[in-house]
Amino acid sequence: MAGVAAGVAVLAPSASVDRAAAIENGDIAFAGKRLGKPVIYMRDPAPGALQLVPTNGWAGEPAVSPGGRRIAFTRRGRLGAQVWTAYTDGTALLQVTSGPSDSGPRWSPAGDAVVFARGAKGARDIYRVWADGSGLRRLTFAPGDDHAPTWSVQERIAFVRSSPQGGDLYTAPAGGGRARGLTRGPADDSSPAWSPTGRTVAFARDRREGHDLYLVTADGSSERRLTALPGDESEPAWSPDGRWIAFVHRQEGRRRLRLLRVGRRPPSRLGSWRVRDLESSRAEPRSPHWQPTGFDPVIAAAGDIACDPTDRNFGAGLGAAASCRQRQTSDLLFRMDLTAILAPGDLQYEDGRLWKFQQSFDLSWGRLKPLIRPVPGNHEYEDPGAAGYFDYFNGPGQVTGPAGRRDQGFYSFDVGDWHVIALNSECREIGGCAAGSPQEQWLRADLAAHPRACTIAFWHIPRFTSGRDEPNTPMLPIWNALYEANADVVINGHEHFYERFAPQAPDGSTDLARGIREFIVGTGGRSRLSFHTVAPNSERRDNGNNGVLKLTLGDGAYGWEFVQVRSGAVLDWGQMSCH
Repeated sequence: MAGVAAGVAVLAPSASVDRAAAIENGDIAFAGKRLGKPVIYMRDPAPGALQLVPTNGWAGEPAVSPGGRRIAFTRRGRLGAQVWTAYTDGTALLQVTSGPSDSGPRWSPAGDAVVFARGAKGARDIYRVWADGSGLRRLTFAPGDDHAPTWSVQERIAFVRSSPQGGDLYTAPAGGGRARGLTRGPADDSSPAWSPTGRTVAFARDRREGHDLYLVTADGSSERRLTALPGDESEPAWSPDGRWIAFVHRQEGRRRLRLLRVGRRPPSRLGSWRVRDLESSRAEPRSPHWQPTGFDPVIAAAGDIACDPTDRNFGAGLGAAASCRQRQTSDLLFRMDLTAILAPGDLQYEDGRLWKFQQSFDLSWGRLKPLIRPVPGNHEYEDPGAAGYFDYFNGPGQVTGPAGRRDQGFYSFDVGDWHVIALNSECREIGGCAAGSPQEQWLRADLAAHPRACTIAFWHIPRFTSGRDEPNTPMLPIWNALYEANADVVINGHEHFYERFAPQAPDGSTDLARGIREFIVGTGGRSRLSFHTVAPNSERRDNGNNGVLKLTLGDGAYGWEFVQVRSGAVLDWGQMSCH
């Protein structure tokens, strides 16, 4: 691969900080009605408040992502039905498909793609698309009506294939291929839902006395009945721990949401301890889906992002050749379940004026603005006082906000058990970075006030680099303060490439016991630059790809992946314990 150099051995990407030992059951998302309008709600399985998910339209069929932070859903309007995604608080709303008759989205196990049904009822097929809306692929082609897909951790798609005689369940490889029958017979089967292990599928079966829930093994060799309740049971949804199933129960014209404790014998009484009420008929609930929780936070980082909208390679925001690829890197972020996005400077070229942020950065990375934690770079200060930068992130004329105070540009926050510190490497703009400077004093006080086991700091110009610039001496006092406080990771931009260093002391010597690992991630899309040398302790270098650094922040450890645009390939990965 062009521009890549390897260093120490690292673990496979899938091993970079294990997920929580046991996935926890979170809220249940479901479709309902509010003032006559189709909406999406979330609520705790225990008694708790009902939360409305803002979707800016008539929405239904929610599916919570495997990381628990996003939902995919169907939104209907005058142009038909499309698949959309958003975070559970309604931010980062994104239209993923073009419609006009798309429905029933479900996430891939990795949360980077969505499967759904497309077409008029009676002639639908199953499709797959990346979560950023690219790479649309048709998966089924047979006559009949293929719909209600669900994606297993074993990378198989289960779906309903209907004909005038009724519906049966089928499965097919997630990458496409021959479908095979899972159920067969005169009964009408619907609403398949893979178990968390991918070894069984729950579904609804239409019997003469009503619908009941059933379970079938992944190879179709064995079936058993799950419910024998009065009324109709449909639309099963597994709890992440595999012990419960949420389902829709209809009786005497009223629809309720109930929970079933999975057991060997099907309960026949609604008063059984194994059948619990979750939501009354007032919300007209349907299409439940259960949120998994308990995962380690995931953040992404990259700087040197958006081209000047007057740049000849801007291409209406899409870029050309190796330049102005900010849209591609932002699309990559939509394939991840993120807690925060670190943006280490030079976010808007060439001078960071507000109108350029609005016409370039905002159309790409700005789609995820609520998640972004920025710091300014040298190009932001081409606009005096970085006025456009602070106006964009804090609000026009606001003294402080998400980007910190205008006269400082530094601040801190927590992500899970980690402390994260945003710093300003444009030292002459903020009274210097020397020992005793306002920023250095603030940093030492902040570190003392947050004695976390794991700490990340990020700023624009790197202390160490294999690029065109010399080591950043003005930031040495900042590095000293971080080193003395046992900080773990520093993330920078400025150099338009990716570089990973071994843990280092402030003077650049290797220090595996207390040293700070530096990542340079100037690969946000603006352009790519060459290496001028190989700096001491440089372990991995790549100037042939745009991409983002993905960090999984575990309990006392972190994992890293450098993820390439377009393919989503992981080009560098590993893990390390905190000090």
